[in-house]
Amino acid sequence: MTTSRRHTLTHLFKYGLASALPLSFMAHGQDKDSSGTSAAAQNPLQPHLNTPRLVGQGKFNYWGFDVYWASLWSEDNPLRSDQWHTQRLALELRYLRDFDGKDIAKRSVDEMHKQSPLSPETMNAWLKALEALFPNVRKGQSLTGIYVPNNSAQFLFNNKPLGKIADAELAKRFFAIWLSPQTSAPELRKKLFAE
Repeated sequence: MTTSRRHTLTHLFKYGLASALPLSFMAHGQDKDSSGTSAAAQNPLQPHLNTPRLVGQGKFNYWGFDVYWASLWSEDNPLRSDQWHTQRLALELRYLRDFDGKDIAKRSVDEMHKQSPLSPETMNAWLKALEALFPNVRKGQSLTGIYVPNNSAQFLFNNKPLGKIADAELAKRFFAIWLSPQTSAPELRKKLFAE
């Protein structure tokens, strides 16, 4: 373990912050495992982002209930909050309670509609697409979306491939739920962009 990484983890444990970190961050160092493979190569985001970098993270609460820890990842380049939609990035949600996949899909479409109205046809089509994609999640499990600008979004469930959204507009609007200035969770957005 490198000196700087040891110092960072010591600081996080000292202040009780390590429990808030996604598991993928804990495996993001340059240590070697027993097979001699770099732990950085084991980061599940490595195939999707060049040198994944944690930008920021925060806990989302709703009506006093803890819902999930959100972590925003980018590539090597700095991620600007006003230009997030122009860069490849990943958003990991580690759930703090159980949710039905259909409820996650419905809430997602409702949030997109709040930011900018959708036609009934679009709402219905996007709801069906997300219902087909999202599984039921249990406390401690994670959903991670990888945003590909002007193209698509890929999803991981517990760091395993889940599926893809090929609709570029739906992909952008989905990530805007958290990253757009019109988000319903502005404090979480600030934490994700470390502002």
